[in-house]
Formats: sequence, structure tokens, C-alpha cells
Amino acid sequence: MRKETGILLAGSLGLLIGLGIFGVRKFLLKKSKEYNDYYSDFHRHFDKKHQEENPDGVEFLAMQ
Repeated sequence: MRKETGILLAGSLGLLIGLGIFGVRKFLLKKSKEYNDYYSDFHRHFDKKHQEENPDGVEFLAMQ
């Protein structure tokens, strides 16, 4: 194998590996963002801002 062919193969292989790692990282960040968007509302009962607005609670509001 000539030197130039080896350099081209190594460069293309490095590019493919780099794009693959970038794609996997982007996929995992998208999954993490979807998870945070869905579950962010479930943790509001720990937030002081929402507790001060209406301290009656969910049970009281359900009975109205």
C-alpha cells in the first residue's frame, strides 16, 4: 500500500469515527432533553415558589 493511500484511509476512518461519536452524543442529549421536558412538572411540589401561591394543596382543590 502506498503512503498516500494509507493517509487517505486513516483520514476517512477518523472522520467517520468523529461523525459517529458526534451523532451518538446528539442522540443522547435529545433523549435527555425529552426526559427533562416530561418530568420537570412532576418536581414542582418541591419548589417554594409554587407552594407560596396556593398553600391549600391538591386535595382541597379537587374538592372544589
